[in-house]
Amino acid sequence: MQNALRNRSVSGIVVPFPQKQDREMAMRQGEEGSMKNGRSTAWSLNDELKSRTRIVEERPFGRLTALDVRVAGASERQKVRTLVYRPGRFSARMPVCMVMHGVTRKAETYMESWVGLAEHHGFVLVVPEFPRSGWPTSREYNFGNVRSRAGEDHRQEDWTFTAVETVFDAVRAQFDLHAQDYAMYGHSAGAQFVHRFILHTGAPRVRCAVAANAGWYMVPDKRVSFPYGIADLPIDCETIRDAFATKLTVLLGERDNDPESPDLRTSRKAQAQGPHRLARGQHFIEAATSIALNNDHPFAWRAKTVPQVGHSDRAMAPFACAALFGKRAKA
Repeated sequence: MQNALRNRSVSGIVVPFPQKQDREMAMRQGEEGSMKNGRSTAWSLNDELKSRTRIVEERPFGRLTALDVRVAGASERQKVRTLVYRPGRFSARMPVCMVMHGVTRKAETYMESWVGLAEHHGFVLVVPEFPRSGWPTSREYNFGNVRSRAGEDHRQEDWTFTAVETVFDAVRAQFDLHAQDYAMYGHSAGAQFVHRFILHTGAPRVRCAVAANAGWYMVPDKRVSFPYGIADLPIDCETIRDAFATKLTVLLGERDNDPESPDLRTSRKAQAQGPHRLARGQHFIEAATSIALNNDHPFAWRAKTVPQVGHSDRAMAPFACAALFGKRAKA
């Protein structure tokens, strides 16, 4: 991955498709013996076409860097390996996008889905990795390590949510970035992480966020216990208010509606949110909207359904980029 991305350059070259007479000439040239890899070509680039070819842009491709970030309270095996991609036109004033991986726990997979978007639209891409060796279950990763299996609340400095904030500070320091906040995206298990992060912390440095295709949700309902609700969590009213004021898009794939989908939780409380991911996302945003209105909280959350897309990070990424960066991103 690093060898593929580092120290490359790309040129945008526009070659006009040949007109009818050019194609006929090219075909004749091909018939007369124009060869490529031992086989006749359909047409060749003649001198006239070459003269009309122009370079519209030449720019350096970006650079990928891997950082090991030690987070507070973590053991030696809990260094957060973080991939950082700086676009070819890198500027220290560029915005930052934090992408949270899914159940595969592979940062490279998500880097591949997002690197082209970062290059084209101009943002620094940060993908931290939380391997099972240090964060073995969904409780340590998806749920942010806020509570032990025995029900004991962990110190905030031991939360995985806090580790992400540490990663952001480390990246800023390493590359002298000016950004004071960051955009945040997560797909599937990463979407679980994102929406829980916002609800637990109030997301003071998250400029905007997208949670895409989560399998189920922590509804901000004080009548429902953790991890499906917040009834028994030390989350105060001010934190919930800040969470609701954070720009969050719940991004749902129209075809992510398979109740038999692998890795989809089928417990009774999960099923109460809906039979599949699409329905559960709709339930989550409807419940949150009602709670915010009933408590007179500002509400900046919204839901968006992506047509013809199922449970795919690669297919959702361009739409998430549009939600995070507005007109700068194109689906």
